[in-house]
Amino acid sequence: MPQQERKWGESPWRPQRFAVQPLTASPVDVIVVGGGLTGVAAALRLARAGLRTVVLEAGRFGDGASGRTGGIVLEGTAWGPGEGVTRCVPELDQLVRDEALDCDLEIPGCWEIDHRDGAAAEQLPWRDGATTIRIVRTVAGGVVDPLALLAGLAQRAAAAGAILHEYARVTRIVADKSVAVEAAGITLRARYLVIATNAWTGALLPAIRPTRAALTFACATSALDASTLAAIGLNPGLPFYTVDLPYLWGRLTRERRLIMGAGLIWGSADELETLDVSSGEAAAVLEHLEARVRRLNPALHDVQIDRRWAGPIAIPDGQAPQIGRLAQASNIFVASGYAGHGVALSVAAGTLVACAIIEGASLPRWTDPAKQIGKAKD
Repeated sequence: MPQQERKWGESPWRPQRFAVQPLTASPVDVIVVGGGLTGVAAALRLARAGLRTVVLEAGRFGDGASGRTGGIVLEGTAWGPGEGVTRCVPELDQLVRDEALDCDLEIPGCWEIDHRDGAAAEQLPWRDGATTIRIVRTVAGGVVDPLALLAGLAQRAAAAGAILHEYARVTRIVADKSVAVEAAGITLRARYLVIATNAWTGALLPAIRPTRAALTFACATSALDASTLAAIGLNPGLPFYTVDLPYLWGRLTRERRLIMGAGLIWGSADELETLDVSSGEAAAVLEHLEARVRRLNPALHDVQIDRRWAGPIAIPDGQAPQIGRLAQASNIFVASGYAGHGVALSVAAGTLVACAIIEGASLPRWTDPAKQIGKAKD
């Protein structure tokens, strides 16, 4: 039975369709748990290599982090570059081109901004509270429609033979020479298991390096005209994020809607699943964000804001994402903990894990699975 729908608000991304099938207990080579960008990127590569692959999504495809991110594409990890993830942006660009995905990918760069005056830096015509904002530097990156990217990769994976299941929440994992998972009352067995549930990973694998889960918040304006964009210094402008506090990120969409985001609510997977953005603390966070956006520049004071939403992120202890095998079950792989930096990184992580299964390729040494990832829950 479908689970209760989340009440995380509505993002501005255009709706997408996913080629899902009814869940059965057919034997497979690889089970991928999590239907976000990591999971479908892994499934695409695995299915193209001839491995029978299923993807189990707990809810609807696109209703988690990958379909609710702001779609800012950045290089490497949130803590800097690392082995195996130094070319996430150009590799994503090449993948989108090779697969002819219609996902509005643009990679002109991204501004890093901060709350200081700087004679040698370009000032933006914004005041965030009592302080001005300047552009510190431009780094590699860009923007994408993340839900369209997810749907495009999922479509290619399904065409290659991967089977997509939604409302297939995994409730138990048993690890041995093979692996088995229980989902929606059905037991599936495979040679390999990929856990790509990001903020929810700790609920399935409580022995891994601790990861804090949170919901992060965003809002989107209606389409802005050229004069408004010029007044706020975003004609055309680049996506941006602050490198100091208070944190703020933003971008324009193809339709010239302005998206901005900030604010976190921490909690367990169960707590965050049931959070309603229209009430309580979440509503207060969105109200504060909207007021902050309107005060940035007089041209934004009366702009219409017609989308308000939240999406999950995961921040692991020790900072680095977890991409590796379980220490006591080498046929189980985990990729999670992108800390809000995961659009390009998650696709790269899914590809890295798939190559480890297909070719025995090594995984990044900066996430030591023997130390950072523990035994599966059984």
